[in-house]
Amino acid sequence: MLGAHSLSSGYYDAYYRRAQEVRQLVKQDFINAFAKVDLIFCPVAPFPAFNIGEKADDPLSMYLVDIYTAGVKLAGLPALSMPAGTLRQAQGENLPVGLQIIGNHFQENKILSVASFIEKMV
Repeated sequence: MLGAHSLSSGYYDAYYRRAQEVRQLVKQDFINAFAKVDLIFCPVAPFPAFNIGEKADDPLSMYLVDIYTAGVKLAGLPALSMPAGTLRQAQGENLPVGLQIIGNHFQENKILSVASFIEKMV
């Protein structure tokens, strides 16, 4: 319902078209990056995993969990998330962290090959 409302007369220019313009800027940034590199490696999230319910009272932290994957989705790029070890927390717990491998359009085989290589090394 919200989507239909924002596409209605008067709101199309204010929201949808501007969102598409931002999407194109994000896509262009990735195009520029892939002119220089084959793949991009980065964390999946800005912080390690957290315990169930730990962030329930902090909606901003919950939103930020997937912030590193948002641009990839906006650009329509293939990406893979894989385990990359653990980090010891102050409480002594080892919590998992993830590695994201991002490739250019139609480079899924390259992403999978590199992920397989990394997986065999560990």
